[in-house]
Amino acid sequence: MKYTEEVCAVLADEAGRRYLRNKDALQSLMEQAASSEAPSAKLNEQADNAHKEYLRASKEYLAIAFKKKFLEK
Repeated sequence: MKYTEEVCAVLADEAGRRYLRNKDALQSLMEQAASSEAPSAKLNEQADNAHKEYLRASKEYLAIAFKKKFLEK
């Protein structure tokens, strides 16, 4: 287990970047929907997909954090 710490750091960094990208994308779409009187079906679908990706990224980041804690013990 020579590289465990390094690999955990790389995965955590990548998951963190993915989380932030998806968070920003979701916020942007939500702002667009809020500023529009009647958001289009396409915008609503994009917001739903962005929300799903945001949740996936959140779960991935959390899973890596738990694995890292487990491996430290």
